Amino acid sequence: MTVEVVALDPHRAGPADLAEYVRIRRTSADPADGALDHDSVVTRMRNPFPGLGDAGYRLVRVGGEAVGLVYLRYPEDENRHLVLAEVVVQPDRRRRGIGTAALRALLPELRACGRRVIEGWLVVEDSAGDRWAKSLGFRTVRSVTRMGLDFACADRSRWDVAPPAGYRLERWVGAAPERLLASYAEARSAIHDAPTGQTEFRQPDWTPERVRAAEEEDRAKGVEQRVVVALRGDTVVGLTEVVRVPHRRDEYYQGDTAVLAAHRGRRIGLWLKGAMARWLVAERPEPTRVTTATGSDNEHMIRVNRELGFHVVNTQLVIAHDVEALSR
Repeated sequence: MTVEVVALDPHRAGPADLAEYVRIRRTSADPADGALDHDSVVTRMRNPFPGLGDAGYRLVRVGGEAVGLVYLRYPEDENRHLVLAEVVVQPDRRRRGIGTAALRALLPELRACGRRVIEGWLVVEDSAGDRWAKSLGFRTVRSVTRMGLDFACADRSRWDVAPPAGYRLERWVGAAPERLLASYAEARSAIHDAPTGQTEFRQPDWTPERVRAAEEEDRAKGVEQRVVVALRGDTVVGLTEVVRVPHRRDEYYQGDTAVLAAHRGRRIGLWLKGAMARWLVAERPEPTRVTTATGSDNEHMIRVNRELGFHVVNTQLVIAHDVEALSR
């Protein structure tokens, strides 16, 4: 059996190759995410989720037939030593060594570009993918609790949180106001205090310049970012953000929620997230929910989410392996 791993450029690929990728992608879709249509998958390929570096796509062929895919992300800056990978083999062709052969075929390329650690994200615990990866020596480095807030059935009274004395809210879509940029960047860096398990992925060291670069990436990819901040005087001391991507206009994804250490213990995070939920349903009635992924050991944020009406969808894992060790 010869396994061929072929690069796929979503902007240049022909309809047949794209259709094969979409067909295989659908076999791995999480039922909680609903059905994936052709256009939404291709739009996602052409506009990958921001903040994780360049994306790479591969079709896996056996005897000329497409039977699998590989999705890669190449983070930059603090994470240049990492590659994020997802390997999918259609169900009727599994347990034949195809996924393993495809992964090993990529290792020389990963070593050549300095990627020393490979991580898989959003791996559903005890799924076929989890068991396959563990058989290759991947280890769990983080557990993530995925939660959802469905607007149609939510108790919206939970979002009415009294403002802490001495604080006020401000919000925006897209670019942060210049007058708040420096303190907003500093407040974003408070996310470093959140537990991350043993994953080697590191959150950015936020500066005003990196904030502006991230905002520009969102604009270029058609991503809508909404931010609510807590101000003490004219200084940002806490924030919560959500994004909406082109391929899922019915859903917002929760980004960071962070509060500077000196201002914690005042329910600011709960207040911010409640204000965000009210804003989303007031201005954007067409989205149906917000989803979030929180470290399973982050008991405080899980408790905040539950208080707002979020429910647990599933538990997902981050798994990791050394590229060099996989090559042996």
